[in-house]
Amino acid sequence: MNSVFFLFSQACILLLAADTLTNVLVLNAVLSQFSRKERLILLLRENIFALISMFALYGASSGVLHVLGSPFCAIQTVGGAVVMLSGMRSVLNLNKENRWGKLLPSPELPLVAPVALPLIIGPSWLAAFCILVGKHYNFSLVCGILIISWFLISLATILLQVGIVGKGRQEKTKVLLATQTILGLFVTIIGAQLLLSGLQQAFL
Repeated sequence: MNSVFFLFSQACILLLAADTLTNVLVLNAVLSQFSRKERLILLLRENIFALISMFALYGASSGVLHVLGSPFCAIQTVGGAVVMLSGMRSVLNLNKENRWGKLLPSPELPLVAPVALPLIIGPSWLAAFCILVGKHYNFSLVCGILIISWFLISLATILLQVGIVGKGRQEKTKVLLATQTILGLFVTIIGAQLLLSGLQQAFL
């Protein structure tokens, strides 16, 4: 039971740090021209690509952190600051989602869509992920955490972008804005906790 709780707690940190949850309105603007079915197909495909990228980034992050030799307190402090700032930006809605509406200019479903890396595996997620890598858990634990977090991220993203049906675009935007604000608040709290924990380890 304790191991299951541990896996879910670590996975939930990666879930909340996922940039699809702190950039809900941005992703909605990117996908606004597609039907619900096309959104579902695109998100399923991109999330599969994101899962592969997560494991590739695990090897890359482990190598980079090993070469840098950074102490864990520094990794956690910087990572916590990035996560906290991402959450604050989400709460204040500073993403200016209207600029992203033409990222996929073609009305047809693209073969390759630039969604997985910049939005699912973005700066906030990478910061939280580096903290996880810096803890040097064994590979089986990391695999479990990544798979659970990937499933939760995929489910949350699809529910937000496909499952919410409003009477009009403005009504849906209001729902997504409220959701993004609430999620951003939780992300800010988690980021602040990580930041303070890193500072505490550095000075005590």
